[in-house]
Amino acid sequence: MQNLPKIIDHLKRAPVVMPTETLYAIVAPVMDKSLFDQVYSLKNMKMNTASPIGFYGLRDMERFCAMDQGAKNIVKKLMPGPLTLILNAKVDGHWVVNKKIAARISSNNLIREVAREIGPVTLIGANVRGFKLSSDLKEIIAQFGNKISLYVDGGILKGSPSTIYDYTTKTLIREGSIPIREIRGAENGL
Repeated sequence: MQNLPKIIDHLKRAPVVMPTETLYAIVAPVMDKSLFDQVYSLKNMKMNTASPIGFYGLRDMERFCAMDQGAKNIVKKLMPGPLTLILNAKVDGHWVVNKKIAARISSNNLIREVAREIGPVTLIGANVRGFKLSSDLKEIIAQFGNKISLYVDGGILKGSPSTIYDYTTKTLIREGSIPIREIRGAENGL
């Protein structure tokens, strides 16, 4: 984690592309509206649904998200890992959409350390709207070029996006490497 101080310093000024346990993400502190807005500008899109937000751990999620025992069970059993849980927000802010937060705890230690140091961060896919998500940093650099000034190389990643589960409606939005049966089992304490 020798690059952590450099990454933290850079995140005070601009978004950074970083590897997660699934794909590359554009990372920026969510509390800084200017930097948060830059993420969507870089992606050339508007924020219409809850943006994936990376937290350090369960206690951090509980500060911002409404969580009953079922949601806590899921987090304790399946996170950190490739799962995004859509939860009702306890807070209001520029990064909350329709009173919901798409919460993640990445199993990538560098991402978690960044979230521990600066608070919740964006973990939105590192691609420009209309381009496919990529597990190869070279393809991402080709999309963004010098619009992003710091890329953290994690090599070629697995390339499988996280599972997205809307806990508020008990709906699977996107199945990734964690199947719905595991989520439902974890929710019920299994």
